[in-house]
Amino acid sequence: MLGIFSGLKSNVPLLSKIEEPKTEGVVNRLHYRMTVMILFGCSLLVTALEWVGNGSKISCVMEGPDDSWVVPPNVINTYCYVLSTFVLPKHYNTKIGHTSSQVGVGTYNPKEDDVSYKAYYQWVPYVLFLQGCCFYVPHLIFKLWEGGKVKNIISGLHQCIIDRKDRCEKERILAQYFVDSMHSHNFWAIKMLFVEFLNLVNVILNIFFVDVFLQGEFSTYGYQVIKFLEADPENRIDPMATVFPRVTKCSFYKYGPSGTIQTHDAICVLPVNIMNEKIYVLLWFWFILLSFVTVISLIWHLLFLVTPGLTKTFLKSRTMNQPDLHLNDIGRHFEVGDWKLLYILARNMEPLVFGEFLRELFGTLKSVNENNNPSSKPLMT
Repeated sequence: MLGIFSGLKSNVPLLSKIEEPKTEGVVNRLHYRMTVMILFGCSLLVTALEWVGNGSKISCVMEGPDDSWVVPPNVINTYCYVLSTFVLPKHYNTKIGHTSSQVGVGTYNPKEDDVSYKAYYQWVPYVLFLQGCCFYVPHLIFKLWEGGKVKNIISGLHQCIIDRKDRCEKERILAQYFVDSMHSHNFWAIKMLFVEFLNLVNVILNIFFVDVFLQGEFSTYGYQVIKFLEADPENRIDPMATVFPRVTKCSFYKYGPSGTIQTHDAICVLPVNIMNEKIYVLLWFWFILLSFVTVISLIWHLLFLVTPGLTKTFLKSRTMNQPDLHLNDIGRHFEVGDWKLLYILARNMEPLVFGEFLRELFGTLKSVNENNNPSSKPLMT
């Protein structure tokens, strides 16, 4: 177990590398790191069958009048796993041990009874892996569109630089770049916001996809589990046992000695569904939580883009409200992209360093303004 998940951790790290600045927010990291880790981990967990039962995906048993009637176990197990098993909805609410042997398993009339085939357990590890890839795609798009801009221009200022001379030189270069490239970051900022929106669309589509995959059972799955825990033990129906049945039925047909069709009725145990039912309970709650925080994050970033005053308040908090930073004058001619870039720089720099950078930026802007307009008033508060 440790070997499997240690390999996963090395490929999908939970923490950022210290030497790289953080260009994506916490919610983005929940999508492409935490969620991908959960989905890939669950996919590995489902395939590690030695942890459940006897290490097999399915175990079927049947009885006959003599030994010639019984199908070899390896044959019936493979047949029922490949061609899927089924349950009888009429036995969901019957008393076990009297009219049914297990939830959904009881007397069966092929001509009259409705059956519900359960074949999706074959696809669970592949679907989980595919979903993990889907949650990683927006991150790849973000990295492509961001283009390493912040990493290239920040010049190590997101790390602790003790030498003041070296730090001031890097702040001067960054301030000069900021002034030279002013008003050129708008499209870049819009693309960053689009990735946030793409994360929200992705998680919602994944919820609908799993709901279709589980035959419409996923949308209310977690809610039904909560109701089950609070219901009367004598009358409640376990939703996990109906969506992921642990015991199912299987009909095997073959020719008998007389050349007529023989129907072999088997009862199959699915140890893998013990894991599947818990995995999808976890995913239901995680997707709901992730959708909620993504909506909040998207609204928050929209407010930052359209409300410069809110951005200024955040920037002041990042500098511990130092009084001589001239934020109002610095941002007088800023556009959406400029505020976005300044916001990311503020998140990556120490308050002291960011305060020094703002002073350098103010001085550079003042110098450029005086050179371009010698007769205008100097840029001062």
